[in-house]
Amino acid sequence: MQSAEKAKPADGAAAALLAALTQKRRLDAATPKESALWLLDRLLPDAGVNNVPLAVRVDGRLDTAALQAAVDALVRRHEVLRTVYLDRQAGLVREVLGEDTPAPRVEVHDIVAGVPEKALREFAATPIRCDGRLMLRVAVFRGPDADTLAVVVHHLVFDAVSVPVLIAELAAAYDARATGRDLPDELRAPAPALRDAAPREESLAYWRSALDGFDPAGLDLDCTRLAPARATLVGDTVLRVLDDETRDLVRGLQRTLRAPEAVILLTAFCLLLAAHGAGPDLVVGSPVNIRPPEAQSAIGYHVNTLPLRLTVDSGRGFRDLVKEARTAFFGALAHSDVPVDAIAHETVRETVSWRDTLFQHMFNYVPVEPAQPLTLGGVPARPLHLETGFSKFDLELFVQSGADHIGLRVLYCSEVLDRADAEALAHRYATLLHTVAAEPDRPVGELDVWSAEDRALPGPGTARSVPDTAVDADRDLDAFRTAPDGSALGLADAAARCAADGGYPYVVHPLDARHVAVVGRAGNRLPAGVRGEVCLVRPDGATHVATGWTGSLRRDGALELYGHAERAALLHGRVVHPERVEAVLLAHPEVTGAALAVADGTALAFVTADERPGLADDVAGHAARLLPRAVQPARVIRTDVLPLRPDGGWDTAALLASAAAEPESELDDPGGLVGDLRGLWRDLLDLAEPADANADFFSLGGHSLLGAQLVQRVDDVTGTRIRLADLFDNPTPRSLARHLRALRDDS
Repeated sequence: MQSAEKAKPADGAAAALLAALTQKRRLDAATPKESALWLLDRLLPDAGVNNVPLAVRVDGRLDTAALQAAVDALVRRHEVLRTVYLDRQAGLVREVLGEDTPAPRVEVHDIVAGVPEKALREFAATPIRCDGRLMLRVAVFRGPDADTLAVVVHHLVFDAVSVPVLIAELAAAYDARATGRDLPDELRAPAPALRDAAPREESLAYWRSALDGFDPAGLDLDCTRLAPARATLVGDTVLRVLDDETRDLVRGLQRTLRAPEAVILLTAFCLLLAAHGAGPDLVVGSPVNIRPPEAQSAIGYHVNTLPLRLTVDSGRGFRDLVKEARTAFFGALAHSDVPVDAIAHETVRETVSWRDTLFQHMFNYVPVEPAQPLTLGGVPARPLHLETGFSKFDLELFVQSGADHIGLRVLYCSEVLDRADAEALAHRYATLLHTVAAEPDRPVGELDVWSAEDRALPGPGTARSVPDTAVDADRDLDAFRTAPDGSALGLADAAARCAADGGYPYVVHPLDARHVAVVGRAGNRLPAGVRGEVCLVRPDGATHVATGWTGSLRRDGALELYGHAERAALLHGRVVHPERVEAVLLAHPEVTGAALAVADGTALAFVTADERPGLADDVAGHAARLLPRAVQPARVIRTDVLPLRPDGGWDTAALLASAAAEPESELDDPGGLVGDLRGLWRDLLDLAEPADANADFFSLGGHSLLGAQLVQRVDDVTGTRIRLADLFDNPTPRSLARHLRALRDDS
């Protein structure tokens, strides 16, 4: 995963410290690509998000002594498996240990009964730390009748291409040791670590041009859930094999459109994303093996992720999009020597989360050759699919293409996508392949991507409808309940009652689902799980009346409301529904009323509550704990009354005027904590004077590597340990001081 922001080598005092360490212990400063993985470990220290697992199962028992000898031999042979990393204040450093370095001990776990899937997953998800120890673990899980060998290696020294190489060498070494034979000559030969070549200036220039002007804020999907305040990257997987008809259609498109299968499937994936609200300017990450031809069997981290950019113009046909994707695909391959982390800091974007990256969707195309028989000690072994339970991105589509099949593995972040939504995306992708094969020249904006499964769900279907204006008779359609067995209310009254109960999003139940539709930008009705404009459908089924609400149908027939479309605002490039923020503010025990006003890209929260010192700061801290930073109010203002317009909505102009007339009060800074942090901002960002109490570390030029150093400095100065993610959530001296005080109070 690329770094959250500006992953580049440290400079100044940090660089001097790295140089001193290098001279003393023969350490090398990590590359930007390596530092990006380390930063992800720092952000999620309790998660094995960078683990690469593999597992094989054999009938019978494995000889653990022979297995240990085989692991010893591979560690002795491969320099990369003896490469360790150390987490230093100045950044990440790398060291290669000697050939006499002992390999990790093979763990043995007894499984009383059943298949050890749960134990395997826990083993795969246990983090491997950059603490100077070897970056791999090996275990045997003993079942009643079969043993399972599991290996987990950190991504810093391993990638997917390394998996079959390691399995084959481990099997050969095990067979030799189990039978008392000497190791084969090829397993005795030292394998020096392969170092990636430095990026060419020509390639750097290519990517600067290719990504010029791209705004990642447009990548959000209309089917993703509201992001949590603190991401954990917990993920899950949906597996699907395309049927023979779909496979043949894809192979037919190869010939018709004169493009590789990978390009056909990539273009369809981009079209699927666009149909769910992303783009039209899209960047999708696609990993590529950068090993030179003579070193294809080198174990290590030798993959670069290419940020493939495609504009999905709704007026163009699929054939034209494939041509553009083909050009982008081959141009990227010709300049694949540039890790995305080396150029990510050059793109213009506002960092409001460590997950703000150039892309949130991945496409990974893997040609699959027929599997060679695998044995361990002469006993047949079968590979197992093993997941860590994490997803670095919102959505990753892995395509495994064989001679007679095309398999899909959809890996998704469970925090933003439900399993039902991930399954629906897999179904829609297959449907879309049929659609574009039948009409490759039809404008893609006219194509229907919804699947048969979508049409079988409750609701009015997905046929297009024609908007119309409301009439008195339409009031009969506006009937909802706040609970399945509740009394009938108008939509606005039902939403108001849900808001008063503190729920968000507001869930209402239509009396008649045939009278409700969620409509997309192009006027087409959307299936369950996809956000759009909530409309009332007239009995003729052909016209609809807009309600002004943004929402989505649920699979049980209920309707989720996110807010009034006219109140939606842009904050940090993202659409924000003030109702969400207001619901969080109202959850504070002292707040009796809340309104959010957005002006010039800044959100101000107004609350009614009894006046007391520190109230606004406490409410701001409450919001920071429950909301992602992108939607947190910049300031909380206590007021005696929240003014209303004649139509009943908040009088935003009056609220903003009152804020302007009442300048922000001086900060109460017990113990001088904010002052200390302002000094740290100055030192690390090389400012002429201490930073303002509300100065955003990342807006002033800070990046993840500097942030890691700041976290260490905060520990040194305050004696309180925080995580790098805490800095992203609290990027100003004032907000970080509030967070530090809360940590002290909790402890």
